[in-house]
Amino acid sequence: LLTLLLVSACSTGGVSVGSLFSDDEPKAGNAQQQGQQPSPFGSATNGPVKVAILLPLSAQGQTAAVGKALKNAAEAALLDAGSQSIQLITKDTRGNADGARVAANAALNEGATLILGPLLSSEVQAIAPIALQRNVPVVAFSSVAGVAGNGVYLMSFLPSEEVSNLMRYAATQGVRNIAAMVPQSSYGGIAENALNQAVAANGAKIVALDRYPRSAAGVASTSKAVAAKIANSTNDIQGLFLPEGGAMLANAGNSLSAAGVSSGKVRMLGTGLWDERSTANVRLVNGGWYAGVSPDLIARFADRYQQAYGNKPPRLASLAYDAVSLAIIVTRNTPGGVPSAQAITNPEGFKGVNGLFRFRPNGQIQRGLAILEVTPTGPREISPAPGRFNAGF
Repeated sequence: LLTLLLVSACSTGGVSVGSLFSDDEPKAGNAQQQGQQPSPFGSATNGPVKVAILLPLSAQGQTAAVGKALKNAAEAALLDAGSQSIQLITKDTRGNADGARVAANAALNEGATLILGPLLSSEVQAIAPIALQRNVPVVAFSSVAGVAGNGVYLMSFLPSEEVSNLMRYAATQGVRNIAAMVPQSSYGGIAENALNQAVAANGAKIVALDRYPRSAAGVASTSKAVAAKIANSTNDIQGLFLPEGGAMLANAGNSLSAAGVSSGKVRMLGTGLWDERSTANVRLVNGGWYAGVSPDLIARFADRYQQAYGNKPPRLASLAYDAVSLAIIVTRNTPGGVPSAQAITNPEGFKGVNGLFRFRPNGQIQRGLAILEVTPTGPREISPAPGRFNAGF
């Protein structure tokens, strides 16, 4: 099993890191050319294979902040690895499809043999045909599964993977008869499809399903209907799937509780939307389960990032770290530095700062996730992530 988490306690020791990076941002580029950027996690020397990373560095609002964090994590991974095999070329997509096309063409014209990013699904769709025409794989950060395939691989957190891991565990614990309360949204539709596939694969079944408008009135009325089905069910409903988060999760939890649903009657089941601090305040979902990255792994990466950059990273930043670590491995000893589909879709998978993962031939990611239980003080790991993929996974 290939290990991507490459940790070094060394400093740069005076080594110039300028040749490791090529950057659209003038200030960052100048500092790197002068060898003035210290290694946040380790040390590195130059490398010949050019790998592009396309990020929305000048996009509007929070998107740019996420782009900057992805850039920091990507550069940290390269420095941490001490790799001599790749040069990272950063291009700004400006957060839109036109900018992504310009960035991709520029990177390819500079000799990039692998593209990491972009972040947004519209950007991925824009560059996919360009990369395919040049036979250059793309490892993107979008969580929209539909943009995967034809040389595009998604290094992201997909709801389908969260639900698959969750239902695999739930079935082993005897939670097989599932009710679902699903928002009428794009995410709700994705989560519902994932649930349909997961229950079928694990010998479970959906015995009741209700969709609700994402409004206070819609949640309240649907909660009453769900509560009645649970109370009157002859199918012994054991779990209630609620793919919601934040304020809407609190609203739904309070409405369901008011309608008579309790965690003593059913096991609450969720998705990665539960992976935030406010979830612990929703009484109904305390004791509920969802699949995610081990809190220890999240904290380890976040602490190291904060030590280097002075602030906590968004969760997506870790994707760039793993993508660069992956790039170092799959471009090694390959003709022209172009990684093959066979290398990227290695069935044994890889281990990164988010744990075990591998890519399916359709470009979607498969993750080995831990099972987490909601507690008043935060998530508690009740089943560890697998250490390797096996025939039953």
